[in-house]
Amino acid sequence: MRELIRRELEACASGVREAFTPLLTEPTSKTLEWEYGQLEQFPSWVFANLGERDVYAAYCVGGHGALGSPWGLVFGHNENFGMDCGWYPSLQELLLDWGFGSNV
Repeated sequence: MRELIRRELEACASGVREAFTPLLTEPTSKTLEWEYGQLEQFPSWVFANLGERDVYAAYCVGGHGALGSPWGLVFGHNENFGMDCGWYPSLQELLLDWGFGSNV
């Protein structure tokens, strides 16, 4: 997982990388429940604490990931995937939408 995150960060502008890197945490496994189907459960990796409202960055190939958006925002206190607008095709798109590119 660390290697995948590293590769994704290489695709980001240096200012985005510099702003985001301090928020990285050791990747930890978290099971997410797909509330848009039969409540299937998928393993995911939580790898950054975004520092606001209990929001974390996660990666999952199931759920929204199976639909092409494996990089997402999840709540630490919740086991659901959440809405599709919180999931992205790339880590860069997640970071830009979250505001990391606003001062780059």
